[in-house]
Amino acid sequence: MRRVLLVDDSPALLAAVAQRLEEAGWSVRRAADAEEALLAALASPPDAVVTDLWMPGLSGLQLCQLLRGEPATAHVPVLLCTGSADRRSRFWARRSGASAFLDRGDPARLIEELDRLVPPGTDSTPEVPVAGDASMRRSTIPARLSTVLDRALFEAVVVGELRSLAFDAADVEGLFRAFSRLMTDIVAYSWLAFSVPRRHGVRVFVHQHSRHEGRALHGAVQSVVAPADGPVELRVVGDLLAASEPGEGVVTALPIMLRGRLLGRVGVCAARATFGREESAVLGLAARELALPLHTVALLEETRRLASTDALTSLANRRAATVRLEEFARRDPAAHSLSIALIDVDRFKLVNDTHGHASGDRVLWHVAEVLRAVARGNDLTARWGGEEFLLVLDGTSAATARVVAERVRGSIARTPCRLENGRSVPITVSIGVATFDGDGLDALIDAADRALYRAKSRGRDRVEVAGEPADAITP
Repeated sequence: MRRVLLVDDSPALLAAVAQRLEEAGWSVRRAADAEEALLAALASPPDAVVTDLWMPGLSGLQLCQLLRGEPATAHVPVLLCTGSADRRSRFWARRSGASAFLDRGDPARLIEELDRLVPPGTDSTPEVPVAGDASMRRSTIPARLSTVLDRALFEAVVVGELRSLAFDAADVEGLFRAFSRLMTDIVAYSWLAFSVPRRHGVRVFVHQHSRHEGRALHGAVQSVVAPADGPVELRVVGDLLAASEPGEGVVTALPIMLRGRLLGRVGVCAARATFGREESAVLGLAARELALPLHTVALLEETRRLASTDALTSLANRRAATVRLEEFARRDPAAHSLSIALIDVDRFKLVNDTHGHASGDRVLWHVAEVLRAVARGNDLTARWGGEEFLLVLDGTSAATARVVAERVRGSIARTPCRLENGRSVPITVSIGVATFDGDGLDALIDAADRALYRAKSRGRDRVEVAGEPADAITP
């Protein structure tokens, strides 16, 4: 028979509700106050607890929190009942871990909720005599309640700190650094790993003690990367905040989920053999509450990316390229060389007129793909406008810029573009190269544009460098 513990400081109401529950097939144990109920529940856990919300001494809310904090009764459904429709009471009931909040004057609804939480036919553990619990006496209940409330306050502060990370971090890496600083205050770990998906692969951040150098990185990465995640972009943060013990403890890996969607993963290696109960609880809390800050920061990153990215080619757009050029132009040209290559698709209008604008878009996307493959790691490739592209070559002299531009031109000429109809069309580009001499950004772009015009005028599919001797060109 299903067993319920009924708690109420009103003897008449206690008797009336107990009778209705017994008629519905429940075995009822009664308690006149929350303290008596707590001792009884711990000595012999029932299938459910029904308690008045407000009682002298320990309230139903506090009883619920105490039951939730004890392993023996953490799973037992608690139904809070009250005759008040006070909104604040309902709010606290939901936050205390109660399974339901009901009107004490509606026993039919109470029985309905009990049947939902503990369906008829549920096997109950045999009831044992209430002999008391040596670890829990009435005199120890205030201290136990204080511990529960302290834990709840601690968790609330941690949740607040985690959620505030979204307001302090400018990007995902900044979020990870702030997260690792917070976690080192709470959990002793040898390393902390954090992964988030990116457009092609996954970004992984690892925090460890500086003395570890590259040790244990493989295990850290493996804890947060799945085989299907693709290429890994790794960032390591090494400082003295993490524990100096080598990463030989137990590894805990948890998903970061938001509304059923995987946002990333967090992995932690214990500084000692294993994590304690409190540390494990914090790790679970962190993985759960990190979802919202991660989602917020990821949206900010994506917004910035879209604002600086050309929608068709996914290269940097003209605005983003101009910002980078302005940063470079403020440096001393004698100490930092800078060259640019202005790239124009030859006879692009003919492609549009012959094959349609969709094929023209395909050609632009194709050129962008070739540029991405050919450009060096520190180069910036952007769509400058229309069928023009810009290659920013930081730390590159005019002679080296010509070599890079010739490599770009040759690669595009050797790689026909396959259209959606299956046809392939040859593509060539003309390129104008210019090197910054301190005269200003407009002068640099104008010089590259004039060199590009010269390449077009000399037959296309060629590279011209500003400042090199040239025959006069008549427009």
